[in-house]
Amino acid sequence: MHRILIVSDDPFLRDMVRFALGGLDAEVRSVSEACEIRRVSRSVLFDVVIVLTVSPFACCDCFDRRRNGLRRPVVYVVAWQHSEQTVLSLLENGADQYMTFPVNLQRLRGKVADELNRLVP
Repeated sequence: MHRILIVSDDPFLRDMVRFALGGLDAEVRSVSEACEIRRVSRSVLFDVVIVLTVSPFACCDCFDRRRNGLRRPVVYVVAWQHSEQTVLSLLENGADQYMTFPVNLQRLRGKVADELNRLVP
């Protein structure tokens, strides 16, 4: 079974994304702060991480290092920043996909489903 982590300090956003991902063959967990990512990632290897936050840079460095040669998760960032420099910086710092608010939940679900289909469970 695949594993997805949702990172957001907003419980409403976490719940909406969790609901949108319903029906996927994946275990979905969530944390409210970037500092919790490392703690949760020690025991679980996530396939996809969705970051819904005002300060996405705090999360990107959590996935730079690969533990014991294992692959790092695919990181989706959804944020309010629209500037090209912000997007480029996030992509250079570990984000794989960048989407802006308001996010289309069906599109996000489709992207995550496509990513999970590419992975071997």
